[in-house]
Amino acid sequence: MRPVLLALVMLLPAASALAQASPRIATTLDPADGAVVVGQPVQMHVRVLFADDMAHPPLVSVPEAPGAQIMRFESQALTVRDQIDGQAYVGKDFAFTVYPRRAGDIAIPAPRVTLLDRAGDPAGEARGTPTHIHARVPPGLDASGPVLVSSRVAARQEWSPDGGAKPVAAGGAIVRVIHRQADGTPALAMADFRFVAPDGVRVYVDPPVSHDQVNRGDVTGKRTDKVTYVFEKPGRYALPALVQPWWDPGQGAARSLTLPGLEVTVTAAAASHTAGAGFMARLASPRVLMAVAGVILVAVAALLLAPRLWRSWRGLRRRRRASAGWARRAAIRAARTGDARTAWTALVTWLERLPEAEARALRSDASLAPSLARLERALFHGDGAWAPADGAALARAIQQAKGAVSGQAAGREGVLPALNPRA
Repeated sequence: MRPVLLALVMLLPAASALAQASPRIATTLDPADGAVVVGQPVQMHVRVLFADDMAHPPLVSVPEAPGAQIMRFESQALTVRDQIDGQAYVGKDFAFTVYPRRAGDIAIPAPRVTLLDRAGDPAGEARGTPTHIHARVPPGLDASGPVLVSSRVAARQEWSPDGGAKPVAAGGAIVRVIHRQADGTPALAMADFRFVAPDGVRVYVDPPVSHDQVNRGDVTGKRTDKVTYVFEKPGRYALPALVQPWWDPGQGAARSLTLPGLEVTVTAAAASHTAGAGFMARLASPRVLMAVAGVILVAVAALLLAPRLWRSWRGLRRRRRASAGWARRAAIRAARTGDARTAWTALVTWLERLPEAEARALRSDASLAPSLARLERALFHGDGAWAPADGAALARAIQQAKGAVSGQAAGREGVLPALNPRA
């Protein structure tokens, strides 16, 4: 009798693992037929159910789909219970959002489900079923770039200084800051404005600043653009208006917002005749003439040495930018942006420039390991969120990690998995 009991006890873990390895996986779309316009979000739910008991919530991810972006805004899946053919099931419902970026049929790969045992360790893998969506070009909009689909879009702009109301002296500048906000879509759906200006005006565009807010699965995209207009000569200039088009799914129509341009008067820079005469008198003095002669000699010597100095400076800059120290500082800056993929790319570059033993030690460093694990889960497992606070924590961890400063560079295989690795 005792051997039989012992055998039953030994079979229990195997039976539990087998139950966890055979979940019911259902994938649904909203709208159900997946028929939308380009840029319109499709809600995709992956429901994983286990008979009677769920040893541990699984991990679910969806591979990349050409022609679409798949995002997950909620880090926590919803616990669900169901009764199927008299059998009780419990599991999790994972919500993803699919944004079609081109017209036509788009295949969505089968979701990947990683099964975990009661300790949270991987115990197997299962696959859902692939789906597809069909996107059409919204009438009246150009789908060659990002198409903004939203039930509500807001845009405003600021001109400085003085709201652009006062004349500007030649050589001066006016700054234009534009704020855009759209419900139900991330900021990446907002296309870049094409900033142009008349002859005699130089245009300098700053990198855009994007920020997405998520509240119970509802995303609001926000983007800020900044452009500086520098006026080279006197005259009157018309800075053009900007138009933000979008598709309103509720109204089924194309809409747009116009940000007005600005008329700018540019005056000649003030000049003083008295000051000019005084300057010429000082320039004619013997002391100034000797100083000018010295400057000319130094300039001639600099011109003769310039090619050699330029080559030396470029070589020094290349060596400095190829060093691990430079890559470490770049990783800290990338982490502070709050963008998970940017932080990951910079972190891999830094670790690849370190000696292999040092890089592996850093990966298990008590300061760096928790932030690194959270970053990996956010990017590759789909069950972790990554916020600006996480990026700041990663930046501090890189600064505090033992042995983090190294001037050596080593070409070798990366100590971290590649971005978007294959399962």
